Amino acid sequence: MNTYAKIFTIFLLVKCDFSKFRHLLPRFIKYFFAGLFCAFIDWGVFYLFVYKFSILYLPAAALAFLLSGTVNYFLCKLIFISKGRRRIIEYVMLLVASSIALSIDLGTMYFLVEFFALHQMLSKILGTGVAFLFNYSFRQFIIFSAK
Repeated sequence: MNTYAKIFTIFLLVKCDFSKFRHLLPRFIKYFFAGLFCAFIDWGVFYLFVYKFSILYLPAAALAFLLSGTVNYFLCKLIFISKGRRRIIEYVMLLVASSIALSIDLGTMYFLVEFFALHQMLSKILGTGVAFLFNYSFRQFIIFSAK
């Protein structure tokens, strides 16, 4: 590690107060494992659609994402117990978040496959990771935030 990287790392550690986020860690860990479970569903269904049923990679990714997203919705209801918000509003917000996450997933895949000639499955895995970060943030801080 060069000197500038060391200075930058020390600056970040001194400047950032991570204690504000400590209460989010248990929830994040639960969401991470629920997301990982759903990611395996997403990747498995994507693999089947593309490599066994010869569906084009973007429609296959969208269908796989929708299936895993449905499972994720029910798992999130267990992890993030909402208080005080009507279910219909919460559901609409989840649809908005899922639509944005799907766009992020597909956009990442398209970019990596078409411009960098990355393998479709690897692109799907990377797209899932990017969408996961957005999804967690949106659900934690907007949909299921404490009132």
